[in-house]
Amino acid sequence: MFVWYTDLEERLPRLLECLDELCESMDHDGKLVSIWILQEIPSMRMAARAYSGCLSQDWPIQALEKTRRFALEMAVACIPMGGLAEAVQKEGCWSPSEEFAWQWATVAAQLGSKLGEIYALVLAARLQPKAYGTFLRDAFDYWRAQWRDKADFWMDGRDRSAQAKALILEIGLQAVARLGDAGLAREVDRYIRKNGIDVPLPLFPLQCSLDRVLGKAEIPEEDQRSRLVALQSMQSPGKDDERRALERFRPLLRPLPLVAWPQNLSWAETLRQEFPWMEAAIDALERQQVLAQRLGADSLRLRPLLLLGPAGMGKTRFLRRLGESLGAPTIFVPLAGSNDNMLLKGNARGWSNARPGFLVEMMLERQCPNPIVILDEIDKVGLGRNNGRVWETLLTFLEPASSRRVLDEFLLGEVDYSAISWVATANSLEDLPVPLRSRWEIVSVGFPEAEDFDRIFENLQQDVAREYGVDTADLPALDTAVRDRLQRAFARNPRSLRALRGVVCRLLEMQAMAERPSDRNGGWLQ
Repeated sequence: MFVWYTDLEERLPRLLECLDELCESMDHDGKLVSIWILQEIPSMRMAARAYSGCLSQDWPIQALEKTRRFALEMAVACIPMGGLAEAVQKEGCWSPSEEFAWQWATVAAQLGSKLGEIYALVLAARLQPKAYGTFLRDAFDYWRAQWRDKADFWMDGRDRSAQAKALILEIGLQAVARLGDAGLAREVDRYIRKNGIDVPLPLFPLQCSLDRVLGKAEIPEEDQRSRLVALQSMQSPGKDDERRALERFRPLLRPLPLVAWPQNLSWAETLRQEFPWMEAAIDALERQQVLAQRLGADSLRLRPLLLLGPAGMGKTRFLRRLGESLGAPTIFVPLAGSNDNMLLKGNARGWSNARPGFLVEMMLERQCPNPIVILDEIDKVGLGRNNGRVWETLLTFLEPASSRRVLDEFLLGEVDYSAISWVATANSLEDLPVPLRSRWEIVSVGFPEAEDFDRIFENLQQDVAREYGVDTADLPALDTAVRDRLQRAFARNPRSLRALRGVVCRLLEMQAMAERPSDRNGGWLQ
């Protein structure tokens, strides 16, 4: 038996006095008191006077069963969502209402109720969240072996074993949350699966704790440094539809693999050949890898890097190719004109557009806690205060100390953004708030040189081919004279790769038109 014993001779009369006061208060306020309570109080009072000082085996069978049943029904009525919970909380002798419920459950347990004993244990654990760790583990082991004897949970012609099964689950989940024991977590998970239990909505946070412990248990200790739990916590949903939405994010409660730095610096050489005018940025990134690996930090994480330069210089394309070269998922976030930080923090539950922050969605989709995030045109971020200023929210994400625990408004849990690699583009620093500017290593991007044309032209063709899902060899072949004229024009004014891309696209379109068969009914457009 796992129960706290006190003298029934004192406890039961006191509880009945408190119940009398509660009924009088409810009647005075015009609230209905359940008929079963009013009908049973007189007989309960008589039993208390006659037998509460006796051992349970000395009670008459009928009085014992009746009192035990009443005590258990009172415990159920006083727990949250029970019929008396609100009244007890507001007007009763006990606060919170779980305390009153626990007192009645303990009476039922001391009179021999197995279900009362389990209720007493669960309610005690709820009232003292940091207590009973090892005790709860022992209780879970004991009761999961006991609940199959349904005769112990039969009351008033009703089988209460399913009710007991759910309570035993809570005992196990509470024990896992307190102890973080991987072996116990596996036993609780096995109990859930074996018995086909649908974890109740109020136990959702405990289920999340189970997921975290199970996730760590699946990973050898030596490999845990290469993984990260992106979602530190997630509060219980209030509605079933919210639960369905939140269930999708439970994988983030378990450790996800971190993308590692490449084994060598070949990626840097590849980018130098493709973007020779980005030498300064590549040098800065290369130094970061060398230092990180020298210090034993194998997981990829860049210090915030901002590419500053005129529009059309290929800054965004370079950052996308950087992610591909490093083997990291890349998330593109356009910030021009953005005035609503809900994109980053999420929209609170209850609203029609409620959803988590965009980066949480992307980490879940990519199953990666350390993607590269491109903040495009950060200098054009809106400075309005609609739902909070975006740039002020970014400060929290960029600061190592605060980025580990950022509250998501929808998940109502803390997200770890500390492993994200932040890169950004800007045309000017003039409109960038000073506090935000100070968070970045700023690298100025120069103009391409005339001798970079061949490499740039090849890059542009690859981009067009990628858009159409073909190889560059499948593109219309431009005449050598046309290409030479294009190269001379670029040498005179190598100012905008975006403009050059537009010219190349038009030339390819014109070449395609020239190569089209004269018989339109038998050509490409058939």
